[in-house]
Amino acid sequence: MKTEDIDILIARFYRGETDEDEEKLLVQYFNSENSNVSCKTDSTVLLSLTAEEAEVSSDLENKMSLLIDSWEESDKNKTKHIATIEFRKRILSIAATILLVVSIGFWYQYHSSGSSARVNYFEDPQESQELVVEALRLFSNNFSKGTQTIEKADNRVDNTFRILEKVLNENSVQE
Repeated sequence: MKTEDIDILIARFYRGETDEDEEKLLVQYFNSENSNVSCKTDSTVLLSLTAEEAEVSSDLENKMSLLIDSWEESDKNKTKHIATIEFRKRILSIAATILLVVSIGFWYQYHSSGSSARVNYFEDPQESQELVVEALRLFSNNFSKGTQTIEKADNRVDNTFRILEKVLNENSVQE
C-alpha cells in the first residue's frame, strides 16, 4: 500500500470516517516491518488502533446511578440551606427594625422628659402644634437614618451570602 493512501486513511481515521476493514489495514501496515510512517502520521494512531477495549464492570450502571443520586441529594440540601438562610435574614431584619423603632421611642421619651413640663404650660395651641411637629420631624429623621443603616447592613449581608454561595459552588464543581 502506498504511503499517500496510508496518510489519507489516517486522516479519515482522525475524523472518525473509517470502518473496521480500513482500520485493520492500518493495523497491518503499522505492524509490518516495511512500514514507512511519514511525518504527517503519529505513533498514537498505532496505539489507538491496537489497544484492547477496556472491560466495563457489570455494576458500573449502579455506581453511576448512586453518584447521580448523591449529587441530586447534595443539590437539594444546598437549596434547603439557602432557603433557611433567606428566612433567617428576613426574621433578623424585621427584629432589627422593631428594635430600632423601640429604641428611638425610648430615646425620645428620655430626652423629652425634661422638656415635658414646658408642654403643660403652653396656653397657645399654635406653640403646642409646632412642638409636636418638631418632635415628629425628629422622629422621622432618626427613623430614616435607622432604616438606611439597616438597608446598608442588609446589602452587605446579601453580598456576603453571594460570595459564600459562589465559593461553595466553585468548591463543589472542583470536587
